[in-house]
This record gives sequence, C-alpha cells and structure tokens, in this order.
Amino acid sequence: MIEVTVSPARIPAGVADLEIRLENTGRETCLNIIFMIRLPVGIMRLRGQDRITVSKLPPGQSISYPLRVRADSGGCYRLTSPNFSYRDHSGHAHRVTGFTAEITVDAEPVRAPEPKVAAELQTTELPLGEWSTLRGRVSNVGEVDVSAVEIILSGQVTTENRSKAFAVEQLRAGASVDASFFVRAQEAGAQVPIHLDIAYSGVGRRHRSTTTRTVSVRSNPQTGAAPAHNPGPSVKILFFGANPLGTPSLRVDEEIREIQQAIKQGRERDHIVVRSEWAVRPHDITQVLLDFQPEFVHFAGHGGGKEGSIVVEDDIGHAHIIPVDGLVQAFKAVGRDVRCVIVNACRTELLAQALTAVVPCVIGMRQPVGDRSAIRFSVGFYQALAAGKPVETAFDVGVAQLMMTPDGDDALAPLLLHGREGAC
Repeated sequence: MIEVTVSPARIPAGVADLEIRLENTGRETCLNIIFMIRLPVGIMRLRGQDRITVSKLPPGQSISYPLRVRADSGGCYRLTSPNFSYRDHSGHAHRVTGFTAEITVDAEPVRAPEPKVAAELQTTELPLGEWSTLRGRVSNVGEVDVSAVEIILSGQVTTENRSKAFAVEQLRAGASVDASFFVRAQEAGAQVPIHLDIAYSGVGRRHRSTTTRTVSVRSNPQTGAAPAHNPGPSVKILFFGANPLGTPSLRVDEEIREIQQAIKQGRERDHIVVRSEWAVRPHDITQVLLDFQPEFVHFAGHGGGKEGSIVVEDDIGHAHIIPVDGLVQAFKAVGRDVRCVIVNACRTELLAQALTAVVPCVIGMRQPVGDRSAIRFSVGFYQALAAGKPVETAFDVGVAQLMMTPDGDDALAPLLLHGREGAC
C-alpha cells in the first residue's frame, strides 16, 4: 500500500519548500507508481515535479521529492491528486481516489511604514560677524507620528548655546513646525554650508540623519572705506530633490553635497548662489520658481512613467509622476528666467525634448543610470560651470567624468538638447 504525505503542513506566504513523500506501508513490493499533485489557486509551483513516477518501491521504504512553491496570501489550502495509481506485487492495479493534503499559509506580516523627518532653512542670507536669527522648518513627511525630535545645528556659524538645538516632543505625520537658531556667521560666501543633525523616535527605535543646507553670507562695507569691487551678477542654481516613500533609496543628499563642494572650489564660486529644496511636491516647484527666479534648475531623483517624467512626492510622501505637459506649462508660466534644466533621473529623454519648447537648454538621461554615475556627472558639470565655462563645455566635462570611471554604458545616458531660443 502506498501512502503519500505532503509536509510541512504550515508555510509562510511567499516562497516556501514542500516535500512530497511516497511510502510503501505494505508487506510486498509495489510497482509502476504514479502520483500527480494538483495545487489550488493561490499556490504556484516554482520548482520540482508535479508528476512523480516510481518503477519499484520495496516494502517499508520511502522516497521523497522536493517542491518549491509560492503562496500569494494567507489561508487554508487543499492539495489534491487527479492521478494516483500503482500495481501490487501480483500485478493488480490500484487507483487511489479522494487524496487531499491541507496546507495552512501564514499571511505575510504587514511592515510598519518607516518614519521620515526633513528639515529646511527658510533664511537664505546672514550678515557676517553679527548675531541674527536663522529660521527653518521641520516636517514629518512620513506616514507615522514621531516623538522626541531634535535638530542640532553645526557648520560655519557660531551658535548661541541656548539655541544650538531645537526640540519638539511629538510631530504628527504630515505636520510641520517652525524652528529658529540664534547664530553668528564666521565666513562670507555665496553658499556657506549649514549642517542639520536630525534625531527622532519612531517604529520602536531611534532614527538619525544629517542634511546640509547653504546660506549666503555677505559682509557689509565699512563706513568711509573704499568702494568694494563689483563682483558682477550672481548665477542662481535651484536644486530639487525627491526620494518618495516606497521608491528605491537614492543618495540625493550626497549629490547636492558633491555639487556644492565642486562649486566651492571653482573660481566663480562667489558669483553662484545655490538653493536646495527637498521632498519636493508639485506646488513647491512653481512656488520656488516664482520666489527664487533661477537660471539653472536641477532635478535629482527617480524618472518614471510612460512619458519618462520626474517622480516627486504627493501630499503624504508617496511617489507622484508629474505629467510632462504639466511641467512644461509650469516653466512656460513662471520659469522664463531659466537658461538650463538638468534632469538627472533615469529615462527622461521625452521630458527633456518637451522642455526645449520653453527652455533654451535641457539635459536629460536616455536610459537608466547608476546612483554613483549620476553624482559623477553632476560633479563634472558643476566643476566646469563654477569655472565660468558655458553649458556645452560643462556637459562635456560631466560626460568625461563618466568615461574616466566607467560603469557599464552609463556614459551614453546624458543628452544635451537646445531649445528654440538657441544657445544657453
């Protein structure tokens, strides 16, 4: 007599391994054993045999076969057999009907959403050597409440001891609070780095992150002193960064840090002003274009969708793909000062082509590009820009950086397109 067992009787949702065991529990040898397993809807065979044939099985012996499956969701499932037969030692055929094996699938535990806190500076300029208030805003851009939020300020500023750290007991999901620090800038420059060390509690543990922002620090001419040399007009660069919840993690903060470092080392650094906006949402784009009136706009993050547009955040921090027509309309309405748009995100060629209708120069990516490659291209581009080179040269230097440190065919990804208005 042949008995069939399927084990284990309990598996987790997702991929799991089963064992089908055929055992001869009789006193004589069984021949020509055929066993076919039928899986129910909700369980899929990934690897292993669903039809087992054994020519001979002596008494008291067994044989096992592995079967890898994937269960879509939790619940109780019944496995059956449409064909189970064998012959005994005398040649008589036996057909077994009504075989069933019950399997319990444990539902996959629901992962708690990760908390996410962002900090921005609202003050864009400080006086050199004078105590003043540096204002910022702390936002809970995640889906869960956080507590014991603390922001510690550091960088090229002296902080008054009582306002070195900002703290708030609780910050609900989607909420924001204003923060202020009493500081004195130590050095002048178009973009002096300010570091914000963020710590908060959520989902059973303490979370920490560091973000860097910049402010402009200008010295006031002394009374009676000779007129200062006019440094010329400033070039404004606007950096938009987004890495929404549920999307692969990108080092967008590192990209802006590398860009700022490249600009700081250029000879035209005092003529360049950089403003960065994080966790960007659609309404942020038009607001900052109106307020800052930049000449260069840099998007960093994910590209996506059938149109090959950029991915930003919606009102609760999840991914939102901006329609190409909508972004073109935004630049047409309030981006008339923009000379060049850099879309440093995968598969954004169609967006770049559409933007040339309203922007003189646009840089996009033909294909997916690695995180490190995206940063290397940006470093090369802004090295040249901070040296006073035109956009075309800056683009070539960015591509050169990719070619000097090759990673697959990433050097083929960037493309430079000119708009109807001609040169940048």
